[in-house]
Amino acid sequence: MIRFERRDPFPLIEEFTKGEALAHAAECDAWLGLRVDEIEARLASGGSAKPAPVTSGGHQQLWFGLAPRDLQTPYLEIRRLLSAVGGSGLVVDLGAAYARMAFVIERHFPEMSFVGFEYVGERVAEARRALTAFGALRSRVDHVDLTSSAFKMPAADVYFIYDYGTPAAIEKTLYDLRRATRGRMVIVVARGRVCRYAIESRHSSWLMKKDPLEAESAVTIYRSLIDIDRIESPVENGV
Repeated sequence: MIRFERRDPFPLIEEFTKGEALAHAAECDAWLGLRVDEIEARLASGGSAKPAPVTSGGHQQLWFGLAPRDLQTPYLEIRRLLSAVGGSGLVVDLGAAYARMAFVIERHFPEMSFVGFEYVGERVAEARRALTAFGALRSRVDHVDLTSSAFKMPAADVYFIYDYGTPAAIEKTLYDLRRATRGRMVIVVARGRVCRYAIESRHSSWLMKKDPLEAESAVTIYRSLIDIDRIESPVENGV
């Protein structure tokens, strides 16, 4: 069993079970004062009163009613992934929820900064409140709809993408990423079958596995390859 310790709340541990990671994450949330269970229960019963200010108008999969423990990546996994990525610069979380990653970056990665994007305003407000209480200086959470045409993907060094919304929404985000990363070497960390399938079936011309021999898992790290002269839109790609 992994014990939570205030002196080292986000330890670097290579091997742990899912149960251990989830139990540790719950203790971290409590220590940080993140009211995840309370807010998710409210969203499950009444929905969100704070959607993103500018939206696409399309269907949004917001995971209301999903067990809070399954909504977010555990802190132990975040620490391990960030250590595997290494380096410095801006980390962008595409679907940040309560911005757990920001707390790990603030504590252990002084050469990194963080921007998280989240559609549900209640989650954004809670993440911002907890980050302020934590004394975060290099992190922010923006209230946006990733599927909106008004959203502009920032230039960053590392991007985290998850299975969110619909396959078309994920394809739109990958298209935005391709435009933002053109001509630069970046890392893309993908979690979930849908986004990893999209990358490997339709975006292998500009993204490849960082470690081609890595065993299959729920999370895959990719790196960008080459500059692309013509970047097709998701519509042109038949999505």
